[in-house]
Amino acid sequence: MPYASPPLASPPDARMGLPNLMRSLVEALGGPELPAPAIPGLAERLAGRQTLILLVADGLGEAQLRRHLPRGLLARQQLHRLASVFPSTTASAVGTLLTGLPPISHGLSGWHVWAEEVGDAPGELLAILPLSRRGGPTPPPETRIAWARQILAAPDLPLPLDLSTRLAAKVTHIAPNDILHSPFNEQLSQAAIRLGYQRLDELFAGLRQALEARDPARPHFIYAYWPDFDSLAHHFGPDSPEAVAALKAFQQGLGKFLAPGLEQAALLLTADHGFITAPPERLIRLDQHPDLHRLLRQPLSGERRAAYAHIQPGQVEEFAQRARERLGHALWVCPSQELLAAGWFGQGPLHPRLLSRIGDLTLILKEDWTLKDSLPGEREHRQIGMHGGVSPAERQVPLCLFT
Repeated sequence: MPYASPPLASPPDARMGLPNLMRSLVEALGGPELPAPAIPGLAERLAGRQTLILLVADGLGEAQLRRHLPRGLLARQQLHRLASVFPSTTASAVGTLLTGLPPISHGLSGWHVWAEEVGDAPGELLAILPLSRRGGPTPPPETRIAWARQILAAPDLPLPLDLSTRLAAKVTHIAPNDILHSPFNEQLSQAAIRLGYQRLDELFAGLRQALEARDPARPHFIYAYWPDFDSLAHHFGPDSPEAVAALKAFQQGLGKFLAPGLEQAALLLTADHGFITAPPERLIRLDQHPDLHRLLRQPLSGERRAAYAHIQPGQVEEFAQRARERLGHALWVCPSQELLAAGWFGQGPLHPRLLSRIGDLTLILKEDWTLKDSLPGEREHRQIGMHGGVSPAERQVPLCLFT
């Protein structure tokens, strides 16, 4: 099925992306080989450092860094521009940072994931990070724990998804208290020491505590996650005073943390994705196109900027043709398996559930358009800032190095 390709002429860079960063880090820690090639020269620059810190500023794309902190500490220490994964969203990108694997292998295809292996139907359409049903009641904790164990395992792959269990290094994870012990995080950090925080200053205090708790007998990997810019950018917009103030406070806090020095450590800072501003008048509601919507066999999954369409049997061509004719000004209609074959989800072993999760067609939004459908009783989430698509503002993230 031919289609007009998005402006991203090729999949995310095969040598300068988040999977390549993880290969370099794991190589420097003496860990097992990962599928992606290392970033040239990075592991050598990190050699001899007993402790490696990966600090993830959720949503801090290179566009946001250049626009709001153009001459600050982070801009001065930027080493590379990296490509996020596809889709450019937290579930897929943090999945790579916690497993070392690209989406083709970890199988986390976006915020909403069709998980055919769980539920009574069988199958559930889940918001994968909180492990809650789309448009349904929140399941009890024991159900969410069981789902995490099923979804975040890949018995057909040659290695477990959880990177912390594959490293000989000591591993520490630092994250906000309200997500630190979520079933998702616990399943992907089983061998890690966990430190929680609430305020920004507590994040850097936790980093200092972890840094001082090094074990001279083995290397130490510290993963730290800061979500505040992402939350504010979604709610107020990525260029809003609220979001920009949070970025400036973060950079100032990092500077204070670094002031005493890192000794035998190195700190790398990156992000999972960037942002665009999404005007509400450029939101397409697919359920307001009933002739298209009835051709779906289940609601859309993935992202508002890259949605997966699971089509009724025998209706793929019909849906694709109608969608191109009516919505081609706002989106590309891409056969999901062609994106997979072209390397958009990365290179590596194929997760046994990925094909079912990405559906028949991927609808990739142009410019600042977004797409969703609605379920009965589903809460409306108004978001000004968006990501998940293929624009440079969403895909390009900085890599900063402090030694």
